[in-house]
Amino acid sequence: MDFERYKEINDRRLHYGEMEDASVVSSYRNTGCGDGYRLYLKIEDDRIVDASYTTTGCGFGLTALAMATEWVKGRTLDEAEAMTGQDIESLFEFPPRRKNYPESAVQAMQKAVADYRSGTGIRPEDRVSAKHALALLREQGHLRGAKLNQVVLENEDLSTVDFSGADLSHAYLIKCNLKNASFAGARLRGTFLNQANLEGADFRNADLRWAKLSGANLEGAQFAGAQYDIGTRVDARYTQIFSTMVQAGKEAYVEKDSAVQTA
Repeated sequence: MDFERYKEINDRRLHYGEMEDASVVSSYRNTGCGDGYRLYLKIEDDRIVDASYTTTGCGFGLTALAMATEWVKGRTLDEAEAMTGQDIESLFEFPPRRKNYPESAVQAMQKAVADYRSGTGIRPEDRVSAKHALALLREQGHLRGAKLNQVVLENEDLSTVDFSGADLSHAYLIKCNLKNASFAGARLRGTFLNQANLEGADFRNADLRWAKLSGANLEGAQFAGAQYDIGTRVDARYTQIFSTMVQAGKEAYVEKDSAVQTA
């Protein structure tokens, strides 16, 4: 593997980011590791003229998506749909134990093409950009009850912000500073809070089913009455939070490492 190129792709975050004028925005969840991908395609006359992505995944996931979006630019929808892992690896060769990443990127791209053709994916009226969310925060001074589902906010300082009652389902809040923020009664189902600073945050009565809090700082955070399920993931050192939460769905927490949902 070319480590220098791998580092360059990740440092530059090649093709990473939201696209305001995308023809389709498609979400994909890697069922193997739980990472979330979002693909943005701009399409003209059945040809992809621009492509970008966001991801909650690791460097290999980012590299695979960077190469996938690089490969499809200028190609037809049929060509994108027929893309293979080998096509991605023609641009960057993955080590033997990481061949699953280009395959996941292929599946995400195929879903994006299918979403465009079927008119599914994230509807335009449901596309909440980071720019819009931050403007709303500046205007109101809070985000109580705001409709922010699937918003992408990364590395933002949102400490003490009031999100109580907001819809943040399937949002990306990765690496944000959310110290002492309030999510009381908020909808956070499927939300990614990986590596966020959640010290002293209030999650009482929030919906945290399928939420990902791996790598997050949960010191002093309150979870009384919040819902969780088998998909709610936290680091092993914080599994005590489940004792004050309300279990929804199948058995999600047993006091053994094999059953604890960890990163």
